[in-house]
Amino acid sequence: MKNTASFRPGKQRKGFSLVEALIAMVVLAIALLALAGVVVSTTMLMGHTIDKEKAVDLAVEKLEVLEADYDEINDGSEEPDNSKFKLTWTVNDAVGTGGKEITLHVRWDGALGSREVTLERFVADPEPE
Repeated sequence: MKNTASFRPGKQRKGFSLVEALIAMVVLAIALLALAGVVVSTTMLMGHTIDKEKAVDLAVEKLEVLEADYDEINDGSEEPDNSKFKLTWTVNDAVGTGGKEITLHVRWDGALGSREVTLERFVADPEPE
């Protein structure tokens, strides 16, 4: 009877078994999934950073517009055209300082959920009594 087994004592087998190849593929798949998760989270954080920068720019721009006419600084809100941002501001008279305190909130819904940026500014009366 012929011996059909390819393994003989004293000889080493070359190559990988099917189980070893499958284990290597599973390890590689796990590593690639982790790397893909890093790419997705980085993209989301980058989008959040861009939104936050835009919100701060809108807030600073609105504060400059409000400061331009001291007598017309009042509470209000607005939503810029074609924008996901909503600006609201409150104005309080700064007692004893002869000015006004503006608190401006910018809210938006982004990739990381609902977010808000708040800026505060004191505006001095250009014509004090």
